[in-house]
Amino acid sequence: MTTVIGKVTSFIAIAILFVIALFIVLELIFRKLQVKRHGVGIRESQALRDRFVAWRLNPGFGRSDIQHNAQGFRHSTDVSIRKPLESARIFFLGGSAAYGAPGSFTSIDNRYSRIHNHELIDAFLEQKLNMTFPSKRWEVINSATSGYRIHQQLALIQARILRYQPDFIILMDGYNDFIELYHFAQAGSAAEYDVYESTPGGEEFDALANPRSLHSLATFANAWLRSTSVFYRVMQDHVPGAVRDPWAHKTGSNDPFAEPVQLLDLSAAERSGAVAALQYVTYYVHIARQIHRILELEGIKVLFLLQPILILSHKPLTNSEKEMMDYERAQGGRLYSYLFRQLYFEIAQGMSEAAQKEGFLFLNLVDVFDQSPEQTFSDFAHLTPDGNRVVAKRVFEFLTEVFAEM
Repeated sequence: MTTVIGKVTSFIAIAILFVIALFIVLELIFRKLQVKRHGVGIRESQALRDRFVAWRLNPGFGRSDIQHNAQGFRHSTDVSIRKPLESARIFFLGGSAAYGAPGSFTSIDNRYSRIHNHELIDAFLEQKLNMTFPSKRWEVINSATSGYRIHQQLALIQARILRYQPDFIILMDGYNDFIELYHFAQAGSAAEYDVYESTPGGEEFDALANPRSLHSLATFANAWLRSTSVFYRVMQDHVPGAVRDPWAHKTGSNDPFAEPVQLLDLSAAERSGAVAALQYVTYYVHIARQIHRILELEGIKVLFLLQPILILSHKPLTNSEKEMMDYERAQGGRLYSYLFRQLYFEIAQGMSEAAQKEGFLFLNLVDVFDQSPEQTFSDFAHLTPDGNRVVAKRVFEFLTEVFAEM
């Protein structure tokens, strides 16, 4: 009996050592491959957990097309706490479109899998400002983070941005806030929509901050492996269920529909969900007003941009954009098409009224590409370098008089 137990124990020990050795070998191989393809900084995770904003950019991350500075911004140079004399400092906030995330519909068009720092909205705007108003040194700092919604911008401004003495803040939001309301409408829940509670990462943060169970141990192990292992992170990001394409697991609609979709075109469950979601859209304007009032106390001007999205664009579509548009409409269905149009209308109207009343600046970019024959979308909401250039040009034209007085 003792001999059998000893053999089993030895077998288990050998198996564990084999798995560890295999993991180490795969880790070394993947590190070498990723460094060769993307650069040294790829060994780091792209984002870190943050007690104020849920997650923030990792200063240690970088690759051939993406550089984060020491302050954790997507900016090629460091930003001093004290603003240099004769300089003007602008922070550009938003989600993944503002950050400059690559296109996710790679099966349709894979030409935009890498977007470099110098091809972003902030870079084009900074270049234009320094050429037009050379008497000042202009800094436009990309402090956007993939996945952020407008309430996280509020927290980010107070937790990290104000200390850098900005003169102006530009926020480009829309899609991330609306997609959460779309998911709420899909669920058909009778519960209230809570923008703060719906922020991802809360359960994980609680498990790490208050470790009292095996679940906490498993969460810590996952967080540690994701932060330290390139192999683990690549596998987690690319195995089925963790792909970047938000529509990858949908089968698509076999029921063609005409645009624009009306409320009565939806099923009873979809109508109920859409009506419920539209009731909560006022939070967006409310948080924008909070941001404006906080910045007003500091003497900082602000511009809110409602970001362009493919499904609402009236631009002359390229072949790739047409295919992406058809794909997105088919996968999202009637509810998606109806709700996004209504949400954008409600937000644009509410933001315009609030801007006039409160005294902040607002620019709706839904039509920014209407005269752009080149490809400006790389998927449902992310932009090509040409798209970033067009947005920067529109922002500059909108703010030229303001910039001239700074």
